[in-house]
Amino acid sequence: MGLDQYAGFRDLEGNVQERFYWRKHARLQKFMAKEFDLQNGKILKHDIDDNLKHLGFNGGQGGVIINDELINRLKTALTDGYYSYFVSDGFFWGQQSQEQQVKKYKKQDKRFVDWCQAVLDNNQDERIRISPIGYDCSW
Repeated sequence: MGLDQYAGFRDLEGNVQERFYWRKHARLQKFMAKEFDLQNGKILKHDIDDNLKHLGFNGGQGGVIINDELINRLKTALTDGYYSYFVSDGFFWGQQSQEQQVKKYKKQDKRFVDWCQAVLDNNQDERIRISPIGYDCSW
């Protein structure tokens, strides 16, 4: 049990194509939870069990759509080690090892940002043209 995080797109047949996977990257989850709230409003947070709703969205709520503005904010967050996205609780997220996870996933996070930017800028992957890049999680 714990936080699993995914990013990718749906192909032309509607199948999910996962390009990136993280395990218990708490600060990335905190960042994406804030982005989820920006995209969907905080009303959806009430769909989660009352004892855990402060942790943000969870799988089955639609995930986060990746766009240029989000990527720009993610670049800033990545540059400063997600300093503004400290997780004070969230055992399922692995908050107790968040510093280590930021270091562990730094290169992958950079590859993710670069891939998203390339897809958004150039439509490099023909399969993504009809489906936005997305991020989702399960904890």
